[in-house]
Amino acid sequence: MDTVTWQMPLKNPPQLVQAGRAVHGRKRAVEEYQLPELWCLHLYGYEGIFTVDGREFVIRPGWASVTPPNARIVYRFRGESRHIFAHFRLPTGGDPVTMPAMQNAGEAFDPLTRAMEEAAGWLPSQPRRASVRLWDVLWQLAGQPMAERAPHKRQHPALSQAVREIELRLSQVLEIPAIARRAEISHNHLTRLFRAQFGVTIEGYIRRRRVERALHLLVHTTLAVKTIAGEVGLPDLHFFNKTIRATVGVSPRAYRERRGEG
Repeated sequence: MDTVTWQMPLKNPPQLVQAGRAVHGRKRAVEEYQLPELWCLHLYGYEGIFTVDGREFVIRPGWASVTPPNARIVYRFRGESRHIFAHFRLPTGGDPVTMPAMQNAGEAFDPLTRAMEEAAGWLPSQPRRASVRLWDVLWQLAGQPMAERAPHKRQHPALSQAVREIELRLSQVLEIPAIARRAEISHNHLTRLFRAQFGVTIEGYIRRRRVERALHLLVHTTLAVKTIAGEVGLPDLHFFNKTIRATVGVSPRAYRERRGEG
């Protein structure tokens, strides 16, 4: 089977046009398709062959394919063949990501199938919600084939709890020993977990997240700089200005003006 990938613009959500379950191969062993302007996703439950603009791929149960708009697609079935499909448009813009034309979804196949079943059910009444669910599926499929990826390492529960508390209380005074105590772990052990996961200490993580949230609010809101400083847990305006300048090289007001012009 050819190793073929597409470059897909996934910065913005797709527009899901049609989705659902389909059964083929009952009456015709060969079917041909061409979808102008529409990408196509299939999650397969059968064996067969299909070609995309003359390039041949083997279909296996548990595999997924993505085909680009305007491609000439020919399916060759071996009896009754069932799959989940999605036809969708992709807005242009942003750096494209690499999408395998065909890949083994591995253990992710069943969760991806359930996600696309949900998207199909939401499409008539909640099309945006359906499109966002498809977007998530596409991101999961993008890049390195799923069956070849290293197994996902489960995050330590104490780390998950600490991160959740930090994100929900970023505007408040955060005391590291108290966070560690509520996570039922020592301060030193929690620091080691943060270093392993994020490459910084827990203090460094909090500082980084406060700056990231502050920069977001500077660009995407009209809140006063002093208000933003309080919103991210850095109410001392002088210290807030110093922190932002150390990160982006300019004051908060200058950063807002520069990004606004951009």
